[in-house]
Amino acid sequence: MNIKNKSLLKTAVLAGAAAYLHLQNTWIQKTEYTIPVKNLAPENEGMKIVQLSDLHLPKEKIDLNKLIDMTKEAEPDFIFLTGDQIQGDHPFDPSVAETLFRKLAAIAPTYAITGNHDRHSPMFHIALDLYKKTGIRFLDDEAMSVLAKGRKPVVIMGLSDKGAAIQKITKDFLKKIKLRKDWQGQTRLLLAHRPEHFLKYHINPEKSADITFAGHAHGGQIRIPRLGGLYAPGQGRMPQHTEGVYLLPTDQEKKLVVSRGIGGASFPFRINNRPEMVIVTLTSGSVSKPL
Repeated sequence: MNIKNKSLLKTAVLAGAAAYLHLQNTWIQKTEYTIPVKNLAPENEGMKIVQLSDLHLPKEKIDLNKLIDMTKEAEPDFIFLTGDQIQGDHPFDPSVAETLFRKLAAIAPTYAITGNHDRHSPMFHIALDLYKKTGIRFLDDEAMSVLAKGRKPVVIMGLSDKGAAIQKITKDFLKKIKLRKDWQGQTRLLLAHRPEHFLKYHINPEKSADITFAGHAHGGQIRIPRLGGLYAPGQGRMPQHTEGVYLLPTDQEKKLVVSRGIGGASFPFRINNRPEMVIVTLTSGSVSKPL
């Protein structure tokens, strides 16, 4: 191979790699799960939830208008924002966030919690103001019984993200969340940013959620076929919970849904790990294929 051909080949390889990285960080993947829920009210059969996690504004890299269109097409009953809506060490444009939040809230009732980046951002108070202004309900260690159109009530619980030192000494992460007696029997849905504490979210059976929605792991950042993600915050190398649906070992009726998230954080690239919008549909029956 002459020098000219080698140069052309090198250019083609570099261009291909650049195109691949661009698509891996900008091309949104829609992932759908149908999850059986024990004692689901018949009126809630087919209830649909869109989960958006780890946007990391302004480091999202995706087309936010496309995200809105995809969310609207899903026709959800609820939208869950499971933490790290904003990047901790980068200022975001409040007008961009306001437009996004307002459009989401116009599609379906939207609920948000904090992630570690939200807590550390000097603009966090602005994000809180935007939630109120745009109609997004921010849940800070609290629960609500909510009613979607044509449905029976469900309990939505939101867990605030805790500092590392507090996490180590905390046994019952849901201790501050209060549930009313008249909510008993309603399906419980928990928004909790960190998947690595799945077991701790079920210490108290009186508050144990049917489905927990989490993010934080970024899909393990770099994903290897058959091996999964390589690294996740809070889990380290070869993390166990990076994407998909997991069953609680002590009660397989309880599930954890982990989103790979949408934006970037400290690591600059997502590899074999496209930004993800998760859609969960609730059913009272079993699903045709294993979770």
